[in-house]
Amino acid sequence: MFRFIFTMLLMAILLAGCQKDPSSVKEQKEAQSVGAFIINEGNFMKANGSLSFYSFKDSTVQNDIFQTINHRALGDVPNSMTVWDTLGFIIVNNSNKIEVIGLKSWKSVKTIQMEGSASPRNLAIAGNDKAYVTNLMANNVAVLDLKSLDLTGKTIEVGANPEEILVYKNKAYVTNSGFGSGNTVSVIDVTSDKVVRTIKVGDNPTSLMLDDENEINVLCTGRWPAWGDTTDTGTNGGIFVIDPARGQVIDSIMVVGHPSEITYAGNDQGFFLLNGSVVLYSTAENKILNEKFISGFFYSIEADPVSMQLFVLDAKDFQSKGDLLIYDLNGQLVKQTTVSIIPGAVTFVYQ
Repeated sequence: MFRFIFTMLLMAILLAGCQKDPSSVKEQKEAQSVGAFIINEGNFMKANGSLSFYSFKDSTVQNDIFQTINHRALGDVPNSMTVWDTLGFIIVNNSNKIEVIGLKSWKSVKTIQMEGSASPRNLAIAGNDKAYVTNLMANNVAVLDLKSLDLTGKTIEVGANPEEILVYKNKAYVTNSGFGSGNTVSVIDVTSDKVVRTIKVGDNPTSLMLDDENEINVLCTGRWPAWGDTTDTGTNGGIFVIDPARGQVIDSIMVVGHPSEITYAGNDQGFFLLNGSVVLYSTAENKILNEKFISGFFYSIEADPVSMQLFVLDAKDFQSKGDLLIYDLNGQLVKQTTVSIIPGAVTFVYQ
């Protein structure tokens, strides 16, 4: 207990003024990686999702920090986390809520209950006073007031079953998965809160990121064969590159199979998962460089362009506690440690 309290006091000092994902090269050079939150999904309907924290200072992990600090469970299937200013927004999908915590204390600041059965998935900051939340089952994006931490009541209709969202300049890009049948990205003007364009991509777009050329890379998982239909072969996945200035797809990388979880390490190095292994591709040339950059059967991946490391998550048997594996950008294992049940996402914090 003493060690935990000591670490909490240390983190209170380190996390002051932290931010997520420095966007420019200058910011990346000036930033310092402090830690990483690992969002553990837990088992569906068991409400045993949890939050872990990895410290770059001493290379240690603390598990179940939300429950330890707040004396209650995090909820049913936490899906993602977004850092803004001194707050962390944890999207808890099946509990239909957003848990807001203080980054210095890890204490709950507020619980935001979503309206209806929205099934929130991801949150993106859309300005100094608002954020957008994708709602998987409501087929819309909810608007959150960052000053009051309340939903505004306004929603923006997008495509079927929206997943990830990325804000670049004054536009928000939303992947409409359609549970495998969708093939569009909705573009929202953040000033008017209206969809101004719909861009066709591949089947089942689920993940996206911005590269150094300021191009948006959209990962499409592809469509799986229809259940029970032996004549349906489904479709392959791929990466579709959108030029925000033109609002259209300008290139693509076709992938045989069903890729997932795109991430970016800077210096034109993009990564995604395919059949569980980590694939390296060039965002400058838009081509695959190494299909077996890291072999394994991983569940999720996130790159830290500041520490220049890959955080790879292994959910193992999806019942027991999974592992966090940290690799350098040469694919060499640096650290492996146990986290909790079904580690599904990573969010970095900087100072």
